[in-house]
Amino acid sequence: MNNVSNTTGRKQPQCYNSQLKPCYHGGTLRYTSPSSGKCKRLIVQCVNPNSTSDWNERDIRSNAPLSTRLAGWLTRMMFNPSSESFLWLFVWPLYIIALLIPSSDHAFAIHYKPYLMRFVGQLWAARSPREYSLRVGAGEDDERVRRVTHALYPRFLIVFNKDRRVWTRVDAEAVVWRTPYVAVTYSYADVMNSGSMEELINRVRHATLDQGFDAYWLDHECLLDGPTGKAQDLYRMSDVYRLASFTLIMLFHENAWPIWGSRVWTLPEALLSRELRYKAGNNAVTPINLIQIASLAYRHQDKESQIINSYGLGKDPLERLERNLQLKEAIWRRDSYSSEITSQDEKSEERYHAEKVYALMGFFEHRILPDAKETELQALARLFMANDNDRIADRMISMFPKDRKGINQWYTNDDEYGAKLWDIEPSVQVIGITINGSLVLDGCRAAAIRWKNFPSVAYATRRSIRRLLVLTVPYVALIFLILSCVMISTGNQSTYTSAYGYGGSSTSPQVAGGGVLLAFSLIFLILAPVFTSYAHSGRIVLARPWLVGVKGVLSAQEVSDHLYGRQIWNSRRTLYTPSGSHLARPRKSDSNFREGHVSQYEAALAAPAFDPIEGHMFTLVDTISGTIYYFRAHRPPTVCLFTGSEGGQGRFVLASEECSSNELRRETVLRMPTFISAYMHSCDWVALGGKP
Repeated sequence: MNNVSNTTGRKQPQCYNSQLKPCYHGGTLRYTSPSSGKCKRLIVQCVNPNSTSDWNERDIRSNAPLSTRLAGWLTRMMFNPSSESFLWLFVWPLYIIALLIPSSDHAFAIHYKPYLMRFVGQLWAARSPREYSLRVGAGEDDERVRRVTHALYPRFLIVFNKDRRVWTRVDAEAVVWRTPYVAVTYSYADVMNSGSMEELINRVRHATLDQGFDAYWLDHECLLDGPTGKAQDLYRMSDVYRLASFTLIMLFHENAWPIWGSRVWTLPEALLSRELRYKAGNNAVTPINLIQIASLAYRHQDKESQIINSYGLGKDPLERLERNLQLKEAIWRRDSYSSEITSQDEKSEERYHAEKVYALMGFFEHRILPDAKETELQALARLFMANDNDRIADRMISMFPKDRKGINQWYTNDDEYGAKLWDIEPSVQVIGITINGSLVLDGCRAAAIRWKNFPSVAYATRRSIRRLLVLTVPYVALIFLILSCVMISTGNQSTYTSAYGYGGSSTSPQVAGGGVLLAFSLIFLILAPVFTSYAHSGRIVLARPWLVGVKGVLSAQEVSDHLYGRQIWNSRRTLYTPSGSHLARPRKSDSNFREGHVSQYEAALAAPAFDPIEGHMFTLVDTISGTIYYFRAHRPPTVCLFTGSEGGQGRFVLASEECSSNELRRETVLRMPTFISAYMHSCDWVALGGKP
């Protein structure tokens, strides 16, 4: 929830938790604690911490068992001496002490840490009529408006009275429904540059009578004034052109085709019409087809021709989802009516920010009532929710935009991974939109990402009698060391008694045996780090689910050391992803197996730590699949959402938290194994997207 103005001098809460309790804090990076559900300051572990950063950056910290970490360091110094080798004698006693101190038994869990926050705000628009929304509360969707907007015929027609020889605007339904009429399309810029509205109207009337009709529809004369009336007329705009006997394209000059073709409304007006004719200047009215229009009027002829072949001619059928997306992109390439307005007498409140959406909705089965106050994304979300057969918004949440400037918005044109919208199978449902333009999702599985350090991970390696025996060697050596000391002490006592006349040899066999046992125990204790490292080495069979984030780039070996401690031999515990991020690189001809190539680590390491467009470099570690991912983001994502699947992989949205608005901001999208979603907890409603 947003802060309210402080009119009483009382300190206002910065955010509210899922129980609606206020929280007071500064403007630092925040996250929801997966253990308490409280809003806390985010601590970010970094490869190279920056003390001057606005973030709370810390050095990387490992919580693997201390004895394992010390054993790994001692073993490395034994086989690969370096300038630090002189510390061996000081570290070795600490390792022995760590062996004697029992480590805490870390319980195994079958789920990632949960995301405990939920969206607690009000919906601006809702999918279900049973849910309260701010639009309904403002009276935007009363029953009267709903009845009116389901009409199919124009509200007004300009009809020629043959007896009186005058043109009049007629609103009688009985007349409008029975009268054949001509629908007119034009470009406002063409009219203002080459003529006037009065001249356009005169030309339209002469052309209508010349074609044997005595009624026409022109938006300038037939649209109601005021936001409510205009919204109702925009709602039925597509029906006006569908029911017209033909659509007349009015041009002041033959070379005005590009101006007309660049206007938002001309594409749906042409595609939805039964028949097309045009009049350029003083030339006669001439029939024209869509293919000719594409060559004359459209700058992106190749793209528009696909739509015309599918929608207009039906010779090249496209799937409905693909066709609707192509229509959307075609309309977005055009200029809106608001951008054409140059006169000072136009009222700004009559302009619609989402005009392109209202032009698009004529191609959909279910339309939405225009609202001058809503943004383009809000209107687009309402349109997609009203036409849920294709689940466009549900699928689009999972896409990774190529244009990183739109990473915070839910709408995406192109996918970084090259997938089409119909390739994605959504696992969530969009149930509403917030006042900031964020989509509210239901049915998400979510997991919290740990940033403050590497956790102590409960894990299991491949069972081996040899490893179990080797694991006991240091402890047996300690027992033998104590036993040898006892034997030597007892033997020395016997020797001392013999020396003073009590009989016996001068050297007790017990002392000799204790000395031999002491020598062997010391040798085994010196080699104990090697035994410990070997016993904890090997392939990880099962590990507790964790998602761990690091600012910077770590190699697979460094990640393994931080998670499980250093090992002996080359058992791969953590792997590179072959296709999980846009920085991923697969192994190709040099391997018979599907796996990631180490070159992605080298490329990520050589890349700049910060890019002004794509953000900072981060490393994400998943312990279930044993995979690491490199990605860029402007802020550390604290929540991982499973939103769908595509191409044999799951789509996981990594998002940061905006606690002041109770919403999530998409930072990146990763392709991770779908099966790990089973280890995630289901969560309540979440709001994703919106303003950056």
